[in-house]
Amino acid sequence: MTTRVLIALVTGATLGIATLAAPAAAAPSGPSIVDCAGALVSKPKTIAISCADGGISINNIRWSTWTMNGAKGRGTLVVNSCIYTGGPACVAGKTDSYPATITLGGLASAPGVDVFSQVDLSFAKGGPAGLAAGSYTIDNAIR
Repeated sequence: MTTRVLIALVTGATLGIATLAAPAAAAPSGPSIVDCAGALVSKPKTIAISCADGGISINNIRWSTWTMNGAKGRGTLVVNSCIYTGGPACVAGKTDSYPATITLGGLASAPGVDVFSQVDLSFAKGGPAGLAAGSYTIDNAIR
């Protein structure tokens, strides 16, 4: 029993050293978005709009342009149906998907950081509630 405890402590200490020695992730060069965890991300494949419950996201994004003037791409808006019904738990809700064209804008800048804060979507075949377009603001804090 003593041997097992000692091995666990040594293993834990070794993992701790490896974690401390790992290099910090560098901030992306050029514009980014701030994801729900507060990390800067360039050209994300997914953008979570509703960070609290994941009820709204844009998935499978393919970017055609990504510059300081804006970004354009295509993806799929996924909305949990519980958002429309005001249900207490979104676990039981079904999801609806809408192919969309995505435009990022609203560039906000600080020393060494440029982030997009505006997401505009257009739906060729209709979006949620039959809308042709919609907008979201990304205002996550950088951590």
